[in-house]
Amino acid sequence: MISRLRGVVVEIESEAIIVDVQGVGYGVSCTSTLLARLTLGTEQTICVYTDVREDAIRLFGFDSNAERQMFLLLNKVSGLGPRSSLDVLSNVPIRDLLRAIGSGDVHALMSIRGIGKKKAERIVVELKDLVGSMVEMKSSPLQSMITVEGSKGGARVSPSGDAVAALEVLGFSRKDAEVAVSKAMQGEGASHEAGDLIRAALRFV
Repeated sequence: MISRLRGVVVEIESEAIIVDVQGVGYGVSCTSTLLARLTLGTEQTICVYTDVREDAIRLFGFDSNAERQMFLLLNKVSGLGPRSSLDVLSNVPIRDLLRAIGSGDVHALMSIRGIGKKKAERIVVELKDLVGSMVEMKSSPLQSMITVEGSKGGARVSPSGDAVAALEVLGFSRKDAEVAVSKAMQGEGASHEAGDLIRAALRFV
């Protein structure tokens, strides 16, 4: 499974690039944010997801680990798929996407190219739980990043600290994450479990 490429960008198209890695050219479909920062002929390190099918192996490239993590979440939504997930990320900043999911704003998601009402509703319903669940799963990529980003000396302090770290990994500033988690904890009947806090905090970022 290829998760990172380092090589020279030898071709840039409207939605993809070719990266030369020691004489081998890899075709990578990219988000708009990644394409915007690439320059032809320069050496680059690219976060990659490998999609393996019976009839093809496709590489998808991202501007950051947070962007790739959001792609993995989107790709879990039934009926979306990797191509549609990449299109979503190319048309909406992660912050706006998470805000729409956290607040249940179906109409905001419907403004994305290729996302109708049914897909928008599935994104809200399925991702709201997935974001929280992945934080609590020790084997998930998000959990491993949170352990690095949110701990000192390997020991995580509290569920609220985990929630803040998770929001940082997903692209929010620490200040915004702390404010959002604080508001989530003050709500009536609020849970203090990390996963529940993250789902609630997404409404406030």
